[in-house]
Amino acid sequence: MDQDLRKKAKKKVEAKMAFFICAIVFSFTTIILLMLSFYLPSVGFWLRLPIPAFVMVLAILYLSAFGLPNSGALSKEWQREEVEKEMIRLYRQKRADLPPLEEMSESEILELKEMEALHKKWDWSEDYV
Repeated sequence: MDQDLRKKAKKKVEAKMAFFICAIVFSFTTIILLMLSFYLPSVGFWLRLPIPAFVMVLAILYLSAFGLPNSGALSKEWQREEVEKEMIRLYRQKRADLPPLEEMSESEILELKEMEALHKKWDWSEDYV
């Protein structure tokens, strides 16, 4: 079970790293396209056309990798923390999907009956200070 959670968490962190790599590649490509569009004004429109598509692709990648906006640094510690966060999240999600617990055991029922008898015996309304 721990290995499955680790694989899923690692996959999620790799998706986040892929977003950062795509962001770097798209930004350099955009800079080159803008420089060419200013150098060749006759085809400037066609060179600027892919830039909004790059922005949309980055937005989709960001939302799929991170969900809502948050901050973080790119380091080994960040990756390790992200893997741990994903493992905890997936573990909690898996625990929530478990079927409800069986009914109480006989010893638990007997303990509850003893507690009820003590509760009836003692007067809980008075406050002794």
